[in-house]
This record gives sequence, structure tokens and C-alpha cells, in this order.
Amino acid sequence: MKKHNGIISFWKFVFCMVIIIFHAGEYFIGKQDILFKYGSIAVEFFFVVSGFLMCKSACAKKRKEKESIGEETFHYIYSKFVNLFPYIFIAFVVDFLLRIIADISSVKYYINSIFDLFMLKMAGFKTTGFIGHTWYISAMLISMTLIYPQIKKFNKNYFYFIAPISIILIGGWLNHNFGNLREPTLWIGFTYKGVVRAYIEIMIGSLLYPLSLKLKDLKLTNFAKYLLSIIEWGGYIFVIVVSQFLNSTSIDYILLCIISISTLIAFSEQTVELKLLSNKFVFFLEKLSLTMYLIHIPFRTYFKITNSDITYKHELIFLVSVSLVLGTMMVYIVDYLKQKKYFIPKLKKIFIQNS
Repeated sequence: MKKHNGIISFWKFVFCMVIIIFHAGEYFIGKQDILFKYGSIAVEFFFVVSGFLMCKSACAKKRKEKESIGEETFHYIYSKFVNLFPYIFIAFVVDFLLRIIADISSVKYYINSIFDLFMLKMAGFKTTGFIGHTWYISAMLISMTLIYPQIKKFNKNYFYFIAPISIILIGGWLNHNFGNLREPTLWIGFTYKGVVRAYIEIMIGSLLYPLSLKLKDLKLTNFAKYLLSIIEWGGYIFVIVVSQFLNSTSIDYILLCIISISTLIAFSEQTVELKLLSNKFVFFLEKLSLTMYLIHIPFRTYFKITNSDITYKHELIFLVSVSLVLGTMMVYIVDYLKQKKYFIPKLKKIFIQNS
């Protein structure tokens, strides 16, 4: 059974809410006072956490006999794709139905969105992007495909040299040329800015894994554990507060460092709130964070087009409410489909006989 970290589950939900609230007010920037005007910095948390979990999986998995690193990498990325696809597909269907109701799309629009459906948007394929915020998932999978085999091939050389120097050089180049981590769909000549952003942040997350093991092995006093809890929560809260009150784009890299430190502490399991947050409700919130993230943009688009005079307050209430309700339904629907082995396994049975 997969072991969850309740602290990370809790913060996934919190940062997801920050992103949804940010998106609710995106059209109103400069027109009305909105919450979390610079809330897109919350995406950094998810990239760092994804890098940590990928590295944990890579280090724990022993390659089968005669299995190449390429094959193992493929199986890892494929498993991620199969796990995510039902959620993406349902969001696609919801967007499709809403656009039919609003009469705002054509057949050509959906044909062009095929690369977005299969999470290939950030590879450079031109797509209409039916739920454009899936750029994050696409950039994550592309980056993982590049980083996972490095961990398996180079092991300690990766942790002590390849990853640190790559983060410093690529991060420095990104900072020097752009000054911030925003604008993920900006084309920079050979790829999107968001892919480079994902690459270095997932690498940062991967470096946190061996560090967390060292921190986890320490026998800390209760005072030290309370201190770590204060640092962890203080770091995350500081990032959220900054995204509300300051134009934080100029300090994106500082905020990324703070997020990384807090995430390292959370994964060390040395803080006092771990037991409190390790429960079924918090683990459910983790699942809910993904479904809410995917479902909220189709409704934002629909509501904005069909209610052009809507106020920010009303859109915020509507978007959060709909995301909570439909996100919860989506969790149970996908859980049911996975238990019944629909989607990919069912497609195999159509064409391939069991031996």
C-alpha cells in the first residue's frame, strides 16, 4: 500500500486552492482588487514535490533482469500517464459539453486539442488547449522523462554533481534572461519556458530525497521538532502571504528556495503535526486537489463567456463551489473506474486476447 505523507497532502490542497483563487481573478487584474494576484508561484510546490516522489520511486525500484534504463523509464512515465489520463479525459468531456452549451467551439477546435488531451502540449505541438492549465502536467512528464534515467544511470554522480550543476547553470540562465519563473507557455527558441522551469524544479525535488533521509535518521528532541514545524509552516505561509501582498515575480527564485526548504522538512517526517494530518480526510483532500485543478478552468471559461458582466466576487464564489462539488464527484468516479479497470485496460481487451 502506498504510504502518504499527510503534511504534503494538506499543502497540496492549500496550494491548489491558491491557484484556483488566482485563476478566478486573472481576468480582473488591474480592474478590481483580487486575492493572490501572484498566486502562480504555488505551481513551484507541485514541481518540487513531484521531483521528490519521482526520485523516491527511482531509488526504491530495482530493475528487472535484462530490463534497460530506457525500458524502466518508459514504464514509470507510462504508469504516470495511465494514472492521470482518466482525470484529463473527464475534464475534456466536461469542457466539451460546456462549449456545446455555450456554442463557442467547432470540430476543428477539438481536433486541434488532441495533443493537449494526451499531455503533449509542452513538447511544442500547436494545440488549442481545451484546459490550458494542463501545461503543468505536460511539462512535468517531459522533465521526468529526461531526469529519471539520469538518476538510474549516474546515481551518486547525479546527486553530487550532475543535478546541482544543472540547477545552478540552467536556473542562472533562466533568471538572467527572464528574471522570473512565470509565463510558462513562452516559446524560448527550442522549448517552452515552462519545461525549463519544470526541469530545474523537479531536479531540486529529486535532491531533497537523499537529504530527507539524512534528516529523518536524526534523533531530534521535541524542541527541535517543534522548531522544524515552525520553519516548515512559516515558509509555506510566507510564500502564500507574499503572493497576496507583493509583486513577487522579482523574488521567484527566493520563494522557490523557501518552498524547497519547507518541503524537505515536511518529507523528513520529523515535525509534530505529522500524526495529526495523517488521516483519511487529509488524504482525500490530496486527491481532491488534482480534480479541482483540472475541472475549474472549463467552468471559468464558460462562466466568463456566458456572464461577461460578472463581478470578481461572484466568479470566485462560483468557481470554488463548483470545483469543490464536481471535484469531489470526479474523485469517486475515477476511483470507481480504476477499480473496474476501465480506460487503458479496457482498450487492450478490445484488440488483444488474453493468453
